[in-house]
Order: sequence, then C-alpha cells, then structure tokens
Amino acid sequence: MKSQARHAITLAGAAAVGLALIAFAQGQPTPTVQPEPHGVFGAILNYLNHEPFILLFLIVAAGFALGEVKVKGVGMGSTAATLLLALIVSFWAFHTHKIQYSLPEFTSTVFFNLFIFAIGMKVGPQFLGGIHREGKHLILLALLVPLLSSALVYASRFFTTLGPGLLAGILSGANTATPGFGAAQAALASGAAKLSPEAAKLAPDNLTTSYAFLYCISMVAFTVLMSFMPRMFGRDAVADGKAMEKELAGEDSAPLPGTADAFIRGYMPLDLRVFRVENPALEGRTVADLDHAHPRVAVERVYHDGRVYNPPPDLVLHRGDEVAMLGPVSLLLAGGPHIGPEVDDSKLRNVKFDTVEFIVQNKEVVGKTLGELAQRAGQGIYLNAIFRAGDQLPVSRDLAVRKGDVLRITGSSRRVADLKKTLGPAVKPSLSTDIITLGLGLAAGALLGAITIPLFGIQFSLGSAVGLLIVSIGLSILRTHNPALGGPFPESARQLLEDLGLNVFIAILGLNAGSGVQHAIERGLLGPTLIIGSIAAFVPPIVGWVVGQYVFKMNTAVLMGAIAGARCNSAGMRAAQEASKSIVPAIGYPVTFAISNLLLTLICYMFALLG
Repeated sequence: MKSQARHAITLAGAAAVGLALIAFAQGQPTPTVQPEPHGVFGAILNYLNHEPFILLFLIVAAGFALGEVKVKGVGMGSTAATLLLALIVSFWAFHTHKIQYSLPEFTSTVFFNLFIFAIGMKVGPQFLGGIHREGKHLILLALLVPLLSSALVYASRFFTTLGPGLLAGILSGANTATPGFGAAQAALASGAAKLSPEAAKLAPDNLTTSYAFLYCISMVAFTVLMSFMPRMFGRDAVADGKAMEKELAGEDSAPLPGTADAFIRGYMPLDLRVFRVENPALEGRTVADLDHAHPRVAVERVYHDGRVYNPPPDLVLHRGDEVAMLGPVSLLLAGGPHIGPEVDDSKLRNVKFDTVEFIVQNKEVVGKTLGELAQRAGQGIYLNAIFRAGDQLPVSRDLAVRKGDVLRITGSSRRVADLKKTLGPAVKPSLSTDIITLGLGLAAGALLGAITIPLFGIQFSLGSAVGLLIVSIGLSILRTHNPALGGPFPESARQLLEDLGLNVFIAILGLNAGSGVQHAIERGLLGPTLIIGSIAAFVPPIVGWVVGQYVFKMNTAVLMGAIAGARCNSAGMRAAQEASKSIVPAIGYPVTFAISNLLLTLICYMFALLG
C-alpha cells in the first residue's frame, strides 16, 4: 500500500505544478501598467486571446493527451489534466503578460448541461437498482461530507481572522458548489449581513476571489484524488465496477432495450450452411417442401441455373442446385446430409443478419404464446430475449405475449422484414440521434432545475444539473419499457456528449480563472484560503470514504460516485468512471449531489450573513 501511495503522490505532484507556479508569483512584483506582450510566447498567448476557439480546443486536445500519460500505471485522466493545463496557461498569460482570457460562460453552461444529460441517459436503468441497494448509505454520505466540511470551515474562525465573505467563499469553492456561491452572493446583496461599510465593500470581492481560486484548485486536486483513492485503501475499482454491473444486470441477463449494449448479439446458436442438392428424392421438389421437411430451419437463398435467388416457396429444386440453410447448428448438422454435401466456397454465404427489437402492437399477436408465434413466423430467426415493462422474462413456449412487450430478434434482413407484418414496428440500431428528444430533454431538465421554492427566506432550486439528471434518468428508464420512445440515441453519440461536454466546460473554467488567482495573491488571501480550503475540501471526502468502505461496506465504484456527488464535483465523478472503467460511479452520484447541493446552498447563505 505504501508503494501505491508513493506512485499516487508522484502523479499528484503534477497537479502541484500549478500551485508552485502560483506560489512563485507571490514573490514577484505585479506590474501596475499593462505591458505589451513580449517574446514568442507572449505573441502566441496574445494571438490565442483573439482566437478563443483555437485556444479552447488546443487545451481540450492537450488535456486528453496528458490524461493518457501514466506513472506506474496511474494516470490523471483527461478531466484533471485539462483543468490543470487551462489553469496554468490562464495564470501564465495574466501574470506575465496581463492577458486575461474571458470565454463566454454560456458556452460553458451548454457543454456542462450536455455532459449531465449524457450521464443520465447512460445510467438510468442501473440507477433504480443502485438506489434500492445503497439508498440509505447514499443519503448518510450526502449529509456527512458537506456538514463536516462546513464544520471545519466554521472552526477556522477560532484559529485565524478571516475577512468578510471569505467564510462562504471558501466553503463553496472547496466543495465546487456553485449554487452555494450564488446563495452567498444573494445574502450579501440583500443587506441582511451586519457589516461595516468597509467590510460590505470588501465582502463581495473576497467571496468571488476565494470561490474562484479554490474552485479551480479543488477541482484539479480532487479529480486526481479520485483516480487513486481506491488504491490507497487497497481496493480494485475496475473489478468492483464490473462486479456491480453483473449484480445489477444479472449473470445471464440480456442488455435492456434502449441501452448502449442492446444490439450486441453475443452468442447465438444459429448458423448459415450451404448444401449442394444431390439427394435424388429432392429432384423436382419445391422450396416449400424443403422447409416443411426441416422445421425451424429456413431456406434463405438458392443458386439455380447460374442465378442467386431469394427463393419463393414454389421454386423447383434440381440436382446440382446450392441451398443456403439458416437455423440451429444441431438441426443443420442433422438435416444437411439428407440434402447433399456441404459447400465451403459458395456465393450464397453473403447473408446479412440484423438484430432488431419488435414492440408488440398487432392485436392478432397479443395473447398468442411464443410457441404459436414460432410456428407461424419463427423459421430462420432467433429470439434473443423478451422484455415486459423494462424487465426481462424467461423464454418459454407457453409464455403469452402482451401488448407493449419487446422481442429482441436476430435473423436475415428478409426474415426481419417479413416479421414486421406480424409483430408490428421494429427498432433497429442507428448511427443517427433524435435531436428533437435531445433538445426537449435539455429544455425540460433546465426548466425543472429553474423552479424555485422559498425556504427560510432563501429561494431554493434544484439547479440545472440536478434537473437534467432527473429528466435524462427518467427518459432512459422509459426507453427500457419502449425502446422506440425518443428515437435513436446511439452510444457513440452519447459518449461524445459526455467526454466533450465535461472537458470543454472544465477548459473554460480554468481559462477564465487566471485573473482570480492573481487577485487572491495580491490581496494576501492565498495562504489562509488555500490551507482552510484544502482541509475543507479533502478531509471530509476521505472520512466519507472510510465510513463507506469499512462501515457501510459499499461497492468501490458506487462509493466513488457517492463521494464525488457529496463534493458536488462532476469532474471527480468522471475521473471515477475513468478509474473504474465503468458507468457504475454515476449510480451513486445523483442522490448525494442533490442533497449536498441543497445543504451547502443553505449553509453558504448563513455563512455570508456571518460576515
């Protein structure tokens, strides 16, 4: 464990580069007159100030590249690397050349909301199972971490003198709690805080500066911390993440409809074999006769008189014809010799297989058993799984089909097309994304998060992040009931929104923070803010981890997400996913994130009133 800790500390030292840069700047005189950018680097930094698009995506690309670098098998991950690079570049530009980057906050909000929505669309089906399993523990962690952090920040008042506004700024920044920062701003603006005129003038600046400075430092360091915390405590996040996925899905369960893996077929006991007609008894017989003689095996294609046919039932067979048969391997091996020898290099082997999901709507099908449907339209197809109301049912010939059931079926394109006439509409894998659902979902989530509820004189709201999580999780759960709901949402597109959304948000955050860091240095806020903020940022999550691992016996991957949520740290949750190579951390994130955000909003408001 000591060697793992040393490796992790070596990696975490990369994050300290930013802090070292800041510390060095404390001893440097701050120019009173804005200098002209000088040198090659000054010219480049100045050019990038006029081309923010280029600057933004250079940082994103470099962050992903640095995130791939590993020391003794441990890497920072793309999120921490992106934020660290953005913070260093922005501080360097402002301190050395007085170049202040200012990328639009609206752009940051758009990409962050896309990230949150993409997370919910992935984790929905597992979310309910995770809540059922760990719900009580998640709630307790959501209370423990922010309350302990608040207590530590408040206790600092007895050891040092903090300027007005710093108490709320340190707490909100250390916990990356933007709603808490907003509540503190509202408290100061209301005039309810009993401050002297001079203190009332300093408080808003102190609040903003301490929040911005600690937000960036805390975000970087906590993201790195999340990547190696399991190793520090002797846990294997990857193995635990996979174990939880199996536990929630079941060992032999098929992926639910509407999920990322829905159309991954896996093993199928079907095969396509080609036989040459040599049996004299088949001379002059039709394809329909051959089908009747070999139930559950379908004649897919026939090579006859130099032509390839998708054979009609009345096509007459002759000796020397080649017949492509599709069906269970055991039946093909048993029936093939009755037709003739197998042909290895036939032109008939090029048969495309499709896996689709049929949503039962046809009244003539409802109430029929799977056995009856197999006799009616089951030749040459394979029933992968059947789902009802989001739950997988065991396949049985006596199982009666109900309206709305989802049948996942694999077969040739021709057989699948024929089944549409019997079963109803089909959902196929797609590379396109339903933008209507995406747009409406984003709008609905933001609207839900914007609804305010007055409580103790404070206007509480869920915030857009929680609102979007609720809507996207709900939508992804509904899609397991009806995969046609909301149109196609391919996993590749969802993953792009997740990766790009968070890292663009993080890059903008870091690039806009250079002046805030400089102001913290100029006002002498660096020392107390950094010390108190670091204690408030990292002691509670470590305590929460100890409680979650040793008292609650929580799954490591779920615990990582829960701690990230309790710290209101979306980047930490993403780092947890990278470290565990699993979506499971997102199961523990939403509940703790929502509760912690509400708690910190209230406490930051109260801290602002204390001055």
